[in-house]
Amino acid sequence: MSLAGAMDVHTELGDARNVLLSAPSMSGDERGVCTDLLFGADPAETSVLWVTFRRDPDACLDQWTATTGDRPLNAAVITVGDVGTVDADWADVESVSSASDLTGLGIETGEFLSDWEGNVVVCFDSLTAMLQYVEVETAYEFLHAVTGQLYAADARAHFHVDPNAHDTQTVDSIASLFDAVVELGDGEPTVRKRALIG
Repeated sequence: MSLAGAMDVHTELGDARNVLLSAPSMSGDERGVCTDLLFGADPAETSVLWVTFRRDPDACLDQWTATTGDRPLNAAVITVGDVGTVDADWADVESVSSASDLTGLGIETGEFLSDWEGNVVVCFDSLTAMLQYVEVETAYEFLHAVTGQLYAADARAHFHVDPNAHDTQTVDSIASLFDAVVELGDGEPTVRKRALIG
């Protein structure tokens, strides 16, 4: 389900650049909201980066092509772990072999961000998967560095997390790094901005 009929996610988020998408694993709206967050400005003038621990690259690219006939200005997928097949010739695919290699993941992400200009969007899927391999403190330091890179690149990004997979302290700690949290669950999605987080 897209948010289009319910609320305009971009209007609700305003100038929030780094967003935590808090979605329980059974919530059916997660992919629709993710897609809404990827699409803001002109798709043909957008550069899109997926960082994924749990999807194959073709699934990421199909998410884009199922929504628009316009190819993005630039597209790339950074996979963590095994790389799936890629049929599209319009996207770069890089991989980080170890899920605990956050330094390598940060470097790969930074290279794309520094090469691209204009409207850049990033989907990070998912923090829950990442936290299966690294301690919360390590993840926090990584996210602090990556959100800094995203701000410097003037990119918009959203990071998936399953709040039911973590204790409240972990989710609150991570949420403190973001401009806003979009929460899915029963009923309408809700948006909390930084002033209200905590």
